[in-house]
Amino acid sequence: MKVILLKDVARIGRKHEVVDVPDGYGLNQLIPKGWAKPATKDNLKQIEQIQAEKGVKQNVATERFFTAKKALSESVLVLKNQKNDKGHLFAAVKPEEIVAAAKEQGILIEKDMLKIATPIKTTGEHEVELVQGENHTTFKINIE
Repeated sequence: MKVILLKDVARIGRKHEVVDVPDGYGLNQLIPKGWAKPATKDNLKQIEQIQAEKGVKQNVATERFFTAKKALSESVLVLKNQKNDKGHLFAAVKPEEIVAAAKEQGILIEKDMLKIATPIKTTGEHEVELVQGENHTTFKINIE
């Protein structure tokens, strides 16, 4: 039986994939639980449309990544946070703060594109990773 997965199912497939499963498993497990729907012509057309939209969104995100990469390589983001007399911050820097600082400089990045290896809790210069799909780059932020 061919079904279209509506969510990731372990050892079966990922969301929006068309997979072939045993009839009993599809009819008794996947479809009643809402994890899949039958692969009819209408449902297949809907999935093709969803995948086409996903491809367009992926292209936009990739363009945004490379634009941000170029802009961030030319400048250093500056964030101002409250600190104690030893230079430690009262709270770790959040991705939302980095996104807001980038937006002030006209650089559009999204929170899910940022990857912070260790929490940033001190002043000074730190590196943050910008990730989009298989594309990676690092840029510097300065905490004051």
